[in-house]
Amino acid sequence: MAGLRFNRRVFKQIVSLSLVSAMILGVSFSPGQSEVSSRDAETHLTDLYLSLPSTPDDDYYHYLDKHSEDAYEGESYTFSLSDLLSQDETEGGGVLLERGETLEFTIDAPADALYFPRFTYRSADANILPNSISMRLNDSFYYPEMTRLIAHNTWEASTEAAPHDRYGNEVMPMPTKGYDWNATYLYGEEYLSSRPLGLYLEAGENTIAISSLEGNLYIGDFELTAGPEEPAPDHTASEGGEALITIQAENIHRRNSPNIRPDSTYNVNVTPHSSTKKVLNYVADGSYRSGGDRIEYDFDVETPGWYQIGFKYRQTEKANFPVFRNIYIDGEIPSEAFWNFSIPYSTGFSEYTVKSPQGEPALVYLDEGPHTFAMEVSLDNVRDAIKIITQVTHEMSMMALDIGKVTGGNTDRFRDFRLEDFDFDIAGNLTGWADILEQVYEGLAKHNPEANNIGELSSLRVAAETMRSLAERPNDLPKNMDAFSTGPSSARQSLTTMLEQLYQSPMGIDEFYIYQEGADLPEGMNFFQKIAATVKRFFSSFTAQDYTPVFSEESENLQIWVNRPRQYLEIMQRMADTNFTALTGVAVDLSLMPDQNRLILANASGTSPDMALSINSGLVYDLAVREVLADMRQFDTFKEVGKRVPPGLLLPGVSGEGVYAMPETFNFWVMYYRSDLLESMGIEVPESMEEVREILPQLHRRGMNFNSHVSNFVGIKPFAATIPFIYQNDGALFGDGIRDLRLDSEQVLNGMEMLTENYTIYNMPYEVQSFYQSFRDGSIPIGISDYGMLNLLTNAAPEISGMWEVAPYPGVEDESGEVQRWTLGSAETIIILEDSDKKEAAWDFVDWWTSTEVQTEFGYTLQSTLGNEYLWNPANLEAMANTPWIQKHESLFEQVQWTKEPPRVLGGYMIERELSNVVTSVVMEGENIRSAMDEAVKRVSREITRKLEEFGYLVNGELVEEFIVPDIDTVEGWLE
Repeated sequence: MAGLRFNRRVFKQIVSLSLVSAMILGVSFSPGQSEVSSRDAETHLTDLYLSLPSTPDDDYYHYLDKHSEDAYEGESYTFSLSDLLSQDETEGGGVLLERGETLEFTIDAPADALYFPRFTYRSADANILPNSISMRLNDSFYYPEMTRLIAHNTWEASTEAAPHDRYGNEVMPMPTKGYDWNATYLYGEEYLSSRPLGLYLEAGENTIAISSLEGNLYIGDFELTAGPEEPAPDHTASEGGEALITIQAENIHRRNSPNIRPDSTYNVNVTPHSSTKKVLNYVADGSYRSGGDRIEYDFDVETPGWYQIGFKYRQTEKANFPVFRNIYIDGEIPSEAFWNFSIPYSTGFSEYTVKSPQGEPALVYLDEGPHTFAMEVSLDNVRDAIKIITQVTHEMSMMALDIGKVTGGNTDRFRDFRLEDFDFDIAGNLTGWADILEQVYEGLAKHNPEANNIGELSSLRVAAETMRSLAERPNDLPKNMDAFSTGPSSARQSLTTMLEQLYQSPMGIDEFYIYQEGADLPEGMNFFQKIAATVKRFFSSFTAQDYTPVFSEESENLQIWVNRPRQYLEIMQRMADTNFTALTGVAVDLSLMPDQNRLILANASGTSPDMALSINSGLVYDLAVREVLADMRQFDTFKEVGKRVPPGLLLPGVSGEGVYAMPETFNFWVMYYRSDLLESMGIEVPESMEEVREILPQLHRRGMNFNSHVSNFVGIKPFAATIPFIYQNDGALFGDGIRDLRLDSEQVLNGMEMLTENYTIYNMPYEVQSFYQSFRDGSIPIGISDYGMLNLLTNAAPEISGMWEVAPYPGVEDESGEVQRWTLGSAETIIILEDSDKKEAAWDFVDWWTSTEVQTEFGYTLQSTLGNEYLWNPANLEAMANTPWIQKHESLFEQVQWTKEPPRVLGGYMIERELSNVVTSVVMEGENIRSAMDEAVKRVSREITRKLEEFGYLVNGELVEEFIVPDIDTVEGWLE
């Protein structure tokens, strides 16, 4: 991006903190809003943030204010890292910096000054995630943003036309990662400021250390610059003309995030439009929303002159509140009007033209020839609000922790506390926070002064009202912690909801207009055409059968039902058509299966498919034992395919001596912990359950606790909750055969005792409705959860970003000192139907689909096409190791090696139920674990016996046919 240099006269005037804010934030104007009110809003929130007692001293505002008189005004100094480090240039120049490595070099600064460093870089791998680095100056991080800086990648559009599926619908093309050299200033990973970050260097030698936190990249030149230019004054005097350049927004030439994607809507106001087929016709609202998200287009100008810039958009999520954007022409902001301008709320697609503060269309002069147009998401105007709310939520958490130290988490409504005796100023803090939140509301509301009530900001008022209500009876706060900080409707939860909303700035775009004053913008359909299109769409919806299961005995195609959303199928179908069919000559028809139980009905009616994907592993045994499924061990390449997954994941598909399902995905169980809170309490991350119990007193003294994943299953506790404790204590469900039930063995009892004692002795919470929410508010800063927790924390908890980590499951240390971490991990599986006459072709598809290359490509395509929320968790271990999120949390891969499922047997559901009943009886009713287990063994034995008789294995109390109880050793033997 070409630089925007600061005006020197303006820079000299930013000694006061309020003007520092204006310099950093830029200027944003809603239609009809004056420049004064916008600057006032920014200055007001900045001063409010800096006035908070808990504002950190190392905040960038303080750093910039300290050095505001030292702006560098000379020419840029460029240093080639290859020369500085005496390394040979590689692949076009630059020094390779791999993930986890640090590049350290010394540079000579020409003067004592505040510089704005800039460096050139290019990606060196295929990672989907943006490059993330840290930068130390003379062995120090001078402000928090230096610990996580971002260097966006460039994603280019495919040179081919948008692909179509077999039904004639356009499907989303996958962007291609670019490997050209880019240049960037320093920007925080959250991109809260569109302005780059500065560094103060003393004249002479300074040591710079750059560490790669995410991705591998080459770094070429490192510059010390005077900073970007300030936007030019607005030009509003039009010279006429009728030229019009229309850019279809969905045809993105370049973007800095693969998550930004085109989408399809049947809205008659959007072009292009089709009433019968899906057409990619706009940039999806939810994909273009994060700070720094940028889309770029190439266009040609035939008539030079002054042009206005407008676009057709939809902004439906922020009720009565604008979103903010920056516009770049040829890499530069044309004028102040295009910098942090506001775009109002709009429930339908509307047209908008960028205007000056005086309400006149802002103009940009374009020469004849090629140009680039870019639009970037800006969070500058909400940054201070984010900082303030984050600080308030932090202070609330700290006060909740301090109260917990006094009360020990006791919230009994019959117990009273005099908190003022412990130097708490509850009423003062609560009313102070309420005042702050109301000021934040007022500051943000100035961006839409015409609205009396802004729905987008309602959470601020709700939180403030709750705090004022709690302040009326301050000594009752321990009894009202659910309303204050820990409940799903608490004041703190309202603020975290507000933070999520402020971090997101979604907007859908249909098309851009670059036009002169006399141009006529496209009018779209008239009233009657819209009515006709709507009617056509209505009748078309009754006949469309895309991806609908259709049985045909005559079809030569492989019929596959998939229990996943349509977006997944579109990608899978395209991959199958272009890859699998090309390799094998077998055509594939994928169909949506919204309910997997439909397989049972289809099998009964003789209309079942050849195979099915993404079937819950719990359904497989019931189908296999009734001879509905094909045995996969009969195929020649079974051993090769089976070795791609942990052998323990194959157990749910084993019946007798056959394997009737191949794992597709896995569900890991790991420990999540708040690194910030544990460090503040001096608690080390536990390795075993014994160490977990050792830290519980420290947590309890502060009103905190540990989340056992058993607590998250309200009601029946499934195998995933109980079996890990049995396996970690070297227990087994069966001994020698189906009739040798071992539930009452010492090892099993030890495991169940460990589980129940977590509640009866060590006071872990027996039911946790939402570990995710408790983890966010800090009341349960450590605990065990699964894949879903990782996705939520990664994509929906911005206020604790960088404050949590993942560790392996805290298991049981054996006699040799090794911690046994066995957990379950089965999720979705692949099955082949026994009635299929295309079993070999179906197995070829299983072989192809579960291969490392295909699973890696699918995960990569899914996340880059649909967004970071679509994390793919393949059961193929090599493919899993290739996923970007597993590389970011390496302990996940370590835990997956400890995956082992219980064997599925006739009547096995009763084992699951009775183990759950034992837990309930011991924890809730105080029953002795041995007596509870004795009763469970009787009931389980009766049910297994009944089922053995039903299926002909047991006659007159004697086994007439051997019933094989599989274990992991058996499965491993089959794979040798």
